[in-house]
Amino acid sequence: MKTLKILALTLCLSGCIYAGEVNLIPWRNEFVSGWSGYSIVYLDQQNERLLTTENLQDSSFKANKLLTAFKGYPVADTKYYSKNHYVQESLIAPVDAKMFSGSSPAEIKGGKKYSVIAKTKIDGNVYYLVNSEDSTFVYLVDKDYKLQRNLGTIRNDKLVLLEDSYTVEPEGFQFEPITETRVLQSDIVNGFEIRYEGVQNGMMLFTLMQYDAGGSTGEFSNYNFDNQPGIVNIAGVKIKIFNADDSKLDYMILAE
Repeated sequence: MKTLKILALTLCLSGCIYAGEVNLIPWRNEFVSGWSGYSIVYLDQQNERLLTTENLQDSSFKANKLLTAFKGYPVADTKYYSKNHYVQESLIAPVDAKMFSGSSPAEIKGGKKYSVIAKTKIDGNVYYLVNSEDSTFVYLVDKDYKLQRNLGTIRNDKLVLLEDSYTVEPEGFQFEPITETRVLQSDIVNGFEIRYEGVQNGMMLFTLMQYDAGGSTGEFSNYNFDNQPGIVNIAGVKIKIFNADDSKLDYMILAE
């Protein structure tokens, strides 16, 4: 029984998957372990990175102009948004390619877009891990997008290289980078909104909504003024009232 255990251990240590150098030399890594490997850094799910952020202001202020606001609608508002510009970088195969070894060839389809899953560092060099036709394995691509001669697999968030060294056809095959952009406008970042709430018991009613710095929540305040022509001040906004009833308000925003 002891002899059988030693034999089994020997077979495990001679498996085909290991964590070693990219340029494989069999005697350099005699200890083979599926539980060790190279640390990897995952890219986000969409392989996007933030390129620029643009701050926007949306306001219905029309200073020194006669306006009408109906009950429940804004009298004045100013809202700030952010618009994020994202860039997504993928790789495309310019032509068909194959990777040959003693096992079945790995095929790369020309014209197909391949996602970069993660990146790793081996011997001080950065390599990108690219999805393959077989979800079990990943391609290794260097910083110049040249396809390496080894396949890898991800185990326990580490890259483990296959022992086989592949022949790449056509020789020197490399992917081509492609860049796509996406624009995403945020919800309100901050700002305020003044609404007209009609007339009750001889008082004009207004509601002020002030959004906090994150825009996800806000604070309501109620304002009451005698229902008569004149100037009212709500949170620093001067409003000249011409006429008000329970259905609408005729007014003007006064510029500073």
